[in-house]
Amino acid sequence: MTNALLLESKRFQESLYFTSPFSVPFMRFPLLLSTYLILLISPEPACRPKSMDDSGTIENIRLTEFTRGTNRSIEVTPTQTTVRINDAQETTPTPSKSWQDLTQQLQNLPVSSLAEIPILSKKHQVDAALHATLTVVTSDTTYTSDTFDHNAPPELLRSIVDSLYRRIPATLQDRFQH
Repeated sequence: MTNALLLESKRFQESLYFTSPFSVPFMRFPLLLSTYLILLISPEPACRPKSMDDSGTIENIRLTEFTRGTNRSIEVTPTQTTVRINDAQETTPTPSKSWQDLTQQLQNLPVSSLAEIPILSKKHQVDAALHATLTVVTSDTTYTSDTFDHNAPPELLRSIVDSLYRRIPATLQDRFQH
């Protein structure tokens, strides 16, 4: 019985070693552990979602909603806000306070993972709600969310979507119900 345990122990110890192409023995476990720790504590891991601080300057924030016969959008830049409903369009200046509020809300949003935010309601797939997407354009790239119901945005996007709805001019609010 003891010989069997010794043989098993020796096999286990041998399994921890492998031979490199240069015939230098290395221990698998410490090598794998050290590689994992280096990746874990590196200052810029590739898999970490980017916040707005990592993504360059925000140039444009756009909420687009559509279904058969209806196409509407709210597009906000630092200088102007454009609201479109089918053929109607109204452009107003964007107050600097409004732009600061919108960009502040995006500061903690993981924009590189915008398309990975879970969408709980799928009524837009059966025409029970308008299809809606949120797009954030930065100086580096464009980030777009998955399609969600216009009246049921994901919880992470709710505050920014509500802020965009507040930018709708009074003349178009009756046609832009949510």
